[in-house]
Amino acid sequence: MSEAPLFEVEVEIQDLQKTISIDSTSVEELVRFVLGRESHGGRIGICFVDDERITQLHGDFLGDQSATDVITFPLEKTVSRLLDGEIVISTETADRQAQERGWAPLREVHLYLIHGLLHLLGHDDIDVEGSEAMKRLQEAHLNAWIEFRGPLYD
Repeated sequence: MSEAPLFEVEVEIQDLQKTISIDSTSVEELVRFVLGRESHGGRIGICFVDDERITQLHGDFLGDQSATDVITFPLEKTVSRLLDGEIVISTETADRQAQERGWAPLREVHLYLIHGLLHLLGHDDIDVEGSEAMKRLQEAHLNAWIEFRGPLYD
């Protein structure tokens, strides 16, 4: 990853939660890593929130009054391989899911971030086929990230 990126990437991070310690530098590096592997650039806003806030957003924008893991908001159509979008991640959901899966909450957060990026890139998980393809791709990105950076611990 020492080569110059093909596309400019701008990342803005807001941390509005207290459940998981978020390292903004690592988050930004992961965004750049995944977008580099996908040959995309652009502006990505990421907001880490609690279940109460993501439930509110889920209801307001998607008509579902339940907590969810990640919501994406494409702000403009992708032009010339440049994204413009926002990703909202619930760290409380990530913490619960990580405990159920037996791994570090930070790993779950990184998985959600990759999942959100894939949505902004146009991948969808509405049907079984799309969901399975997206799961394989996000796992490939996460495994490549872990191989590059080392294991994810909180």
